[in-house]
Amino acid sequence: MKKIFAFFTIFTILISGTPSVAAGDAYNPLTIPLNSGQAKLGTVEYVVEGGGIQNSTFIAITPTNTPTGGESRVWKWCTGLDDPICDPRIGTYGLSALSVLGPCLTATQENCIDSLAIGTDSSNLADAKLIRTTGGDSFAPNPQYNYPGSSTISLWNVPGTSTNYAVTSTYHLWFQRDKFKVTDFYADVTPYREKTGPYKDYKVDTDPNVKAEDRFAKNSTPGYWSCVFAENGICGVAQDMPENTRIKLKLRLSTDVGGWFQGRIQDPILDAKPFSPTNNLITIDASNVSVPRLVYPTFKEDMPSQEKDWFSKNGTWPATSGQGTGPQAGHPQDSFPFIAYFRDKVKDTASAVNHFWNVTTTSYGNGSQCLQDKSKVLGIVTTNAMAYDGTSPSFIDDSLDYHVSGLHFMPDGTTPVQGSYNLVMRSETARCLYGFTSAPIRATISIVGAENSPIATVVTGEKNGWLTLSANGFTFSEKTLKVKISQDKAVAKQITCVKGKVSKVVKSITCPSGYKKK
Repeated sequence: MKKIFAFFTIFTILISGTPSVAAGDAYNPLTIPLNSGQAKLGTVEYVVEGGGIQNSTFIAITPTNTPTGGESRVWKWCTGLDDPICDPRIGTYGLSALSVLGPCLTATQENCIDSLAIGTDSSNLADAKLIRTTGGDSFAPNPQYNYPGSSTISLWNVPGTSTNYAVTSTYHLWFQRDKFKVTDFYADVTPYREKTGPYKDYKVDTDPNVKAEDRFAKNSTPGYWSCVFAENGICGVAQDMPENTRIKLKLRLSTDVGGWFQGRIQDPILDAKPFSPTNNLITIDASNVSVPRLVYPTFKEDMPSQEKDWFSKNGTWPATSGQGTGPQAGHPQDSFPFIAYFRDKVKDTASAVNHFWNVTTTSYGNGSQCLQDKSKVLGIVTTNAMAYDGTSPSFIDDSLDYHVSGLHFMPDGTTPVQGSYNLVMRSETARCLYGFTSAPIRATISIVGAENSPIATVVTGEKNGWLTLSANGFTFSEKTLKVKISQDKAVAKQITCVKGKVSKVVKSITCPSGYKKK
């Protein structure tokens, strides 16, 4: 159930009439009606979730980051790798692609969704069945250039239930050294309902008379940006996911996908094993997580100078009867000051709660090369914080540090937000950081800035080569979560060592050079 708390008068001013959402629809800041009856531009300022995520297939020449000579940034969309604009044999500067992974249809297929299971805990998950894939562009694989091909978003259902789920799993690829390389990965599972209307497939226009920069015929239907997926005649509207939903997603992913993941999930179990010479089988078994939202409706004309500066810096996108703007949750240099600025304006109270289940690759933190290996999956970090570090934890003064920020109260204005934090990492990575041996290790979590906050820390230890830690129950302003890993020194015992016919008893855990333990 959505939880919305009208905590300041401006909501009454801005919201006129009934929001155009159905019972059960997930809270979406961009669907707040902003019709004030005034000649002002209604604007929703909020901390953005997944604002940089794209979910439609494309192959394109990407514009440079810094246009020269007064030129604007222009994307050139291609009809395929045989399109002269994107043909690797002709020129590849700026060539990139967004590939949506479809369901695995054979036992040997690569770069696909292996399976989906849903329940309330890991012991009672039920296998979901594929309903179909959505409309839109798809491209065939091209092994010559290491291009995995692309499908569309897939729709699933657990037999015997009425809830359907959309699975969005994507690669972002760049063409480097004569082949495509996966640079980012994203996966999201969202319940949805179908809403009919004049929606359209996301497709590149194949008319040869259309300029490359105009080919990507994005859905121009009002409200398309609030769809989990859009296709001809249908919008998939996100539904509120019940708390304590457990999801296990198995994916056959390129070996390019490595390093660190971050996620809007809770209590994850992570596994990675070889599937083929070029793919790993990645399993993410986790519960969804409740994320409080900061949303502040206003008018652009009425913004103080600080808000206007952010409005200009962060950019805008469509919202109901106006515009949306705000920093990404995982960009702490922007989102932390944003939350601090609005804390008093919103009475330190979240406006709503969303329940998410998504993961994405992320960059490594600072402080050690042990965190930088991208040849394999090193770990995952998750939190329900409103804003957070957009990298793995950083190794500082012998601890793994991670920063979070948020508002103190839930939408009812009295219940404190209960923070959650999970860190799952390869045991060998932890040993690399500290130079430990293969003996058992343990870890503790402390929270700087939570002196008056109850903390329930659970360290579940090592299992199958993974170290799993979690901290729950802390409250919010800005906090630093610090993980320290330790290892007991080995206790020396008397052992017998032999070298040929010579035998000696030593008090040690190892034998002298040239001797073997008897």
